[in-house]
Amino acid sequence: MVQTPWRQPPLTQEEANDLFMLMLEDDTEDAPWMVMGDLQFWSASSFAHSLRIYAHERGLGWYVASMLPIEYEWPNTARKKKLAPDTFVAFVAERARTTFDVAAEGAFPPFVLEVVSPSSTTRDQQDKRLAYDLLGAREYALFTPREGASSTLEGYRRGATGQFEPWPPDEQGRLWSEVLGLYLTVRGALLQAETAEGRLLLTPEQTEAARRHAEEARQRAEDEAERLRRELERYRAQGGK
Repeated sequence: MVQTPWRQPPLTQEEANDLFMLMLEDDTEDAPWMVMGDLQFWSASSFAHSLRIYAHERGLGWYVASMLPIEYEWPNTARKKKLAPDTFVAFVAERARTTFDVAAEGAFPPFVLEVVSPSSTTRDQQDKRLAYDLLGAREYALFTPREGASSTLEGYRRGATGQFEPWPPDEQGRLWSEVLGLYLTVRGALLQAETAEGRLLLTPEQTEAARRHAEEARQRAEDEAERLRRELERYRAQGGK
């Protein structure tokens, strides 16, 4: 009698997802994919800063963080695991945190962004896409900044099926975020947000540049007014009326 070799039945999708999450490595300072160049760092931090200022201006209940570890639990793990998006927004009270504990906060952040670098491409586009889906994020944006070439913006959002699906851009290449109520738009090597009315949320550098421009314009106007006043005084001193 010939015996058929025993074969382990294939994993169900749920089992495969559990195995993936159990084997997913943490985001740590020593991980190679956490290395960021200037393009990635300044894009992520400037974007987060502009969102934070906007939330303060509008009195929105947002907590905006950049590169802060998110701690989460997964069944059959002995310890909490960590992922650190380049930027995320959660609808919780704003206060100083060293980590974002999903169990304590009540939910995973609904909006997450990764700024893709050469060392993080596979992890951001494959591993984190699935992880953020399984952890309950509503929107996941990926921005790849480039100098001397076109930067790219893509993403995934939760669809009618409850799973992540491609996030289609509009005719201008922008992504409309239902979570934030803002457009995400590419400006050179920067990712910026824009209101539905078309107002661009400025980065700190752009805000400072606008302030300097306004100050210079004010000074030119004052100098011109002073010049005209002196011309008038000179005219009157010469007997003009």
